[in-house]
Parts: sequence; C-alpha cells; structure tokens
Amino acid sequence: MTQLSTRLAAAAAGMLLALAIFSLPPSFAQAPAGGVVALTGARVINGTGAAPLEQATIVIANGSIQAVGPGSTVTIPAGATRVDMSGKTILPGLINAHGHLNADKSTRPIRDKLIGQLKIYADYGVTTVVVLGTGPNDLPDAVKLRDEQERGSLDRARVYAAGSSLTSIKTEEEARTKVNQFADAKADLIKMHITGGPNDTQPAVYRAIIDQAHKRGLRVAAHLFYLRDAKGLLDAGVDVIAHSIRDQDADAAVIAEIKRRNVGYIATLTRDLAVFVYETTPEFLKDPFFLRHVDSYSGDITQLNDPARQEKVRNSKEAQAIKQALQQANRNLKILSDAGVEIALGTDSGTNVGQWQGYFEHTELEMMVKAGLTPMQALVAATGGAARVMKLDGKLGTIQAGKKADLLVLNGNPLSDIRNTRQISSVWIDGRQLATTKTN
Repeated sequence: MTQLSTRLAAAAAGMLLALAIFSLPPSFAQAPAGGVVALTGARVINGTGAAPLEQATIVIANGSIQAVGPGSTVTIPAGATRVDMSGKTILPGLINAHGHLNADKSTRPIRDKLIGQLKIYADYGVTTVVVLGTGPNDLPDAVKLRDEQERGSLDRARVYAAGSSLTSIKTEEEARTKVNQFADAKADLIKMHITGGPNDTQPAVYRAIIDQAHKRGLRVAAHLFYLRDAKGLLDAGVDVIAHSIRDQDADAAVIAEIKRRNVGYIATLTRDLAVFVYETTPEFLKDPFFLRHVDSYSGDITQLNDPARQEKVRNSKEAQAIKQALQQANRNLKILSDAGVEIALGTDSGTNVGQWQGYFEHTELEMMVKAGLTPMQALVAATGGAARVMKLDGKLGTIQAGKKADLLVLNGNPLSDIRNTRQISSVWIDGRQLATTKTN
C-alpha cells in the first residue's frame, strides 16, 4: 500500500509538472515591433557553407533580411534601430528536420501543449521544427499553427507537420486512403515506418504510399534501420531517409541512388543515444544548459534516475545492441557526407522519455562532429541543409537577402568548438528578439 501511495503521489506530481512544463510566459523581449533593425559588428555564418563574414551587418525589415554583408558595404537606412553585436556570432536559427511534439502528456488543450513545446524549442535556438509524426489527434492544431505563422509575429518555433507515421499498412487501398486523409488535412508531408519486422508494410504497399503521396503533391520521409530497406524505398521513390542506416556500411549503389534522386539523409544520432544512455545517470543531466528547462524535465528526470529503470536498460538486449548500431550510424553519416549526400539535422526529440526538445539538437551537433563532420558541415546540416531537405529553403535556413530573419546569436564561435552553439545570447524569429532563459 505504501508503494502504491508513493506511485500515486509521484503520478500526481508528474501531472502538475506537466501542466507547468509548457506554460511558459510570453516570449517577446524588448525588440522593435516595426521599422528597420540593423545588427552590426558580428561574425555571420550564413548557413551555406561559405566562409564566415567578419564585422558584418544584417539589415532586417518586416520580418525578413533586407541586406547582409561586411559593415563597409551595407547601407543602413536612416532611422534604423542599431543593435551592436560586436563579439557575437550569428547563425540562421536551427532547423530540426525530424522532431516531434508529443512530450507534453498533460490534459491541457492540444493547441496549448503544442505551443508550449514549440516555445521550448525556440528558447534553445531551434526556430523551425518539422514534425515527422504528430499524435493521433494533433495534426489539425499543428496545421492551424503552421498557417498562423505566416501572418503576425511569432513567439515560438515554426512548425511543419506530417500526420501519424504510417506503419503496418496491409493493402494498397488502405495505403492510398491514409495518404488521402492526411493530404485532405493539409499535412506538409507523409511519414512512414519500415522496421524490418514480420508485420512491416510490404514493398508493394509502401510503393502505393509513395505513389499516392506524390500524386497529392506530398513528399515522403521514411523511418528505417536496414540497408536493404533503404534500397527498396529508394527504388520506390522515397524523398527523405529519416533515420540512419545502422546495420552495415552504405554501399556505392545506395549512395549513387540517394544522390541521383536527391534524397535527404537525417541521422538522428541522439535517438539511438537515448535508448541506452540512461543505464546510468548521464553527466548532461547536470549541464546548466540542460537545466535551463529543469522545470519542464523534472518528471522525466525522476523516472530516468530510478535505479530499477537503469538496471532494466543495462539488461536490455535492444539497448545494448543499439550501442553498436550507433557506431554504424556514425560511420554511415561520415561516408554519406563525404560522398556529397545532403545531410539534415534531426533528433526524433519530443517522443519518448529522455529525448529532450531543444537540448538534444545541440547534442546532435556535437555527435555529428564526433562522427567526423567538420563544425561547418554540422552547422550547414542544421540550417541550410535541413531547409533544402525539407524544401523550406525558399525562405528559411540561410542568412541571405529575402530570407526570414530567424537568427541564433551566440557568445562564442561554433567553428572553433561546436559546443559554443550552447552559448546563446539571443534568438530572433521573424525579425524580433525573443526572451530567452539565461543559463546559470
């Protein structure tokens, strides 16, 4: 009875925490509501892979970048509000090309839950999230938020969303019906699951999913694990590989097909990390940058610090196997990047316990560099590359004239140490500075 009471008390506390998790205050700092803003004196890494600009100026008006370049070449309009960014590094806002919005388990209205999570992403400098699989009832609200972000000011990350991931679809008719339902609901793309298991969607059926999606003007992102499934999906016309190939090296044939079809590749290294890292208490749970949202995370932290749960992870064959799979994922990320495949940052954050929204995007960057990418390559994957993979590059992903002024301002240079992406000075969305949580 005592144990039951303890569990009930913990559950009640967890619910209260969940209600507080995503109840963040309004995010706008004191930033100009209109007119022209000029950010001066900064190092600018523009998201294209080009060498950084030193002592650069960015001119912003009406939520978009009007001009960017060395300060000596950019004319600042009369009356513009000047913001001195000397000593700062400015990047495009980070784009998570594979995220989720399922972390808030409270009973609050769906819209409130989604907004709360998008605010947490934004506070970490993740200014756009592509949701590759909404909750069963979340797509309508996610679509409304997407449409609203095209008008008015934003105090949260932008969102683009697929419906629920299609898995274990049995017939071609069912496949086409599901795709039509999501297309009619105005989803941005289709997400499908191929796991390699006995109940998987079979090739003839996933071909129907992809074919119908393309007929409806939607692209398809696929969850996968095995090289053989990557080959089958590529042959069927998949547009985005949404997880790493983790059983063997990507061979010359699959690399050639990825490049020929211009398929984007998202490694989601932190997804695999989260499967086994909680066999003990990881050091990052004490990281001040992580703890900036400890009120949001504390219920999950309590679960992850439970000795019985940690022992279960240590004894899990799946968790131990994923350690090896992550090593293969690291290897394939390097192989594919070296081959010129378009890489996008994605984390799968916002799904299971311990996959932290906002924080894991910075962890992913660090892991990508440890896997062999240069800091610049990792940053491009998180900005311009992610925008290109998700076909958002018409307005997002780079600091260039005509693009949205979604910016991450840092106190350090991430090209010298990728962990400096955590040194957040400010975050700007649609040309306005958001209030950010200061790291202790």
